[in-house]
Amino acid sequence: MSGPGGPPLALRASAFIYLKIPVVGGQESADHSLDEAIDQALQQRGLGTVLGWGSSLGNRRANGSRPVAFHRIDMEVHDLQAARAGLHQVLPLLDVPAGTEAHYFIDDRHLMDLYEPPSWRLQQPVAAP
Repeated sequence: MSGPGGPPLALRASAFIYLKIPVVGGQESADHSLDEAIDQALQQRGLGTVLGWGSSLGNRRANGSRPVAFHRIDMEVHDLQAARAGLHQVLPLLDVPAGTEAHYFIDDRHLMDLYEPPSWRLQQPVAAP
């Protein structure tokens, strides 16, 4: 089976991208409509698929609790540059908040694209934790 504009999907090299979508106003969505919409957009364009999702905790509060800080979505894509371009178009249409990050690796360098409406800051270096 061939994908749009290239070799069969099974023969394509894959890349990993993950999104960090900030939780705004302490309201974490219990449904997975965003994950499903992103997966559908990737698959319709022949770019890849969502592998999974989850919530990541923020800094510990004085009382010891840790609030949800962002929603993470992991994706496997067939063409990193095309997938990044597709996400840059689709994510604003899905009303992701400012500060959404798309993380990826190029030549073993950890980079991210940062959404600052109405545009994206591209290939920002990510410091090691």
